[in-house]
Amino acid sequence: MKKNQLYKLLNKSESVGLLCNQSAWNSDSGKYTFQLLAEWGKLKTVFIPEHGLFGELQDQVKLNNTAVYKKFATNVQWVSLYNSTNNLLTASAKQLAQLDTIIIDLQDIGSRYYTFTSTVWLLLQKITQLNLSIKIIIADKINPAGRQVEGTAITKEFASFIGLDGLPHRHGLTLGELCIYFKNKSNANWELTIIPVQLKGYIFIAPSPNIPTIATCNLYSGQCLWEGTNLSEGRGTTLPFEMIGAPFLNWVFKEDWNNAQHPVYNKNVFVRPVSFVPVFNKHALTTCDGLHLIVGKATVYHSLAHSLQLIKYVKEKTKKFEWRPGKYEALNEKKAIELLVGDQLLLNYLEDKATWKEVKQHMQNEEAVWIKSVAAHLIYKQKLKQTKI
Repeated sequence: MKKNQLYKLLNKSESVGLLCNQSAWNSDSGKYTFQLLAEWGKLKTVFIPEHGLFGELQDQVKLNNTAVYKKFATNVQWVSLYNSTNNLLTASAKQLAQLDTIIIDLQDIGSRYYTFTSTVWLLLQKITQLNLSIKIIIADKINPAGRQVEGTAITKEFASFIGLDGLPHRHGLTLGELCIYFKNKSNANWELTIIPVQLKGYIFIAPSPNIPTIATCNLYSGQCLWEGTNLSEGRGTTLPFEMIGAPFLNWVFKEDWNNAQHPVYNKNVFVRPVSFVPVFNKHALTTCDGLHLIVGKATVYHSLAHSLQLIKYVKEKTKKFEWRPGKYEALNEKKAIELLVGDQLLLNYLEDKATWKEVKQHMQNEEAVWIKSVAAHLIYKQKLKQTKI
């Protein structure tokens, strides 16, 4: 982000809020956006999403004390939107009332389970509800998962902080385009300005500890569903969401996963049987057998479809397979797999109550509807697309 772009946009702003984390680093200046705004004397409040300012916190870990960030700017409010007392998961009316501008500088990864999407929506919704005339500026970034659309729109029945009502599993939009969608969805009247994606000098910076690379983003829309099972989704390893496994999966070494005749073969990904030891999370410090997925052609790989098939296959082959028990999200009674899958037909498929043909047709129909519905919100030449299932 060049100073002359943002600086000009902030010419009349006196009290600026910033929603960001470490992905708000600018390669041209070598500084974070919060540093630049503080230098310009514009910064009033920094809002921090899940995982902390530097992606230092694991999933669902609350950030209750932001004093550690004071060293970056002592005269700035550092506000965690993901803390133990904030059930609304957004800024308060008092915090917003003192701002005339809010900049959102976050790296989204293209899947609805990723909580930054909901954090942005809740903030914009709060501004709309309070009828505040705050200028919104989005420092847009590429969607590392590409323009592919996957899955079905989640309904209110399954909607939660990890599944925003109306979004498909993989939406294909940039954060800027999502905010256009959000503004139209809520019929808001706040001013929205988008600083377009800057490809020159763009560097993918891990937005959270378990999204280390773009390769992870290409798998997340499907592989995140393993969180709803008693298998490790790779947290606690160097390949989260690329590897899955459990101590009771030793049979995986007996199968020829890359044979075209295998029941869950996919030509766009290589499947490698592995053993690994997570250092935390599920099966911590225990040897797990499992699979490592290596995407060959990311632009044509339908991660959600393949992961649904993998989960169903592993479930059928493994006596100790279970759905993750108990609450997955505060204030929500549904199981993790229900909140993640977010579609009754897809859930029925996993429980042998629906056919793959039905699921495939349902996803293709829903993907086409989403692509058509958001076409007017696109601001870049590359259109959204469906990948062959």
